[in-house]
Amino acid sequence: LQHGWPPSFIMMYDEVWDIISRLDAIMAQTTGNSCNMDILAWYVDPNAGHTGFAPHRDRQPDDSPATFRPDGAAMYTTAWMPWVDAVPENSCLYVVPRWADPGYYEGDDDDGPDPLTVALPSKECYQHIR
Repeated sequence: LQHGWPPSFIMMYDEVWDIISRLDAIMAQTTGNSCNMDILAWYVDPNAGHTGFAPHRDRQPDDSPATFRPDGAAMYTTAWMPWVDAVPENSCLYVVPRWADPGYYEGDDDDGPDPLTVALPSKECYQHIR
């Protein structure tokens, strides 16, 4: 980064692919999914005041139910791996469990309210965040 290369160039190193290979084995064992090589990299510089992303769902296709197996397991999973200290101020990951997110399986109405507002309609619902 200090020489102007984009963050995704980290994937030129064998060590990254070794970690991805190990992660693929863990994902296959725990979710039944394998790595599809949709690999992205960002650099979030907290010293420059940068932060991570606003709350979002990584998967939101037009036909949301089609992305689940008959037993309800997701056919797509995401792994997030920080390479530097990740704290709430710069890019920490939080999760709303499936049972607390009404749009998780059915999908969200593109013209409706913000999905986060639907999943967390009251202060009490914030207790569901993990």
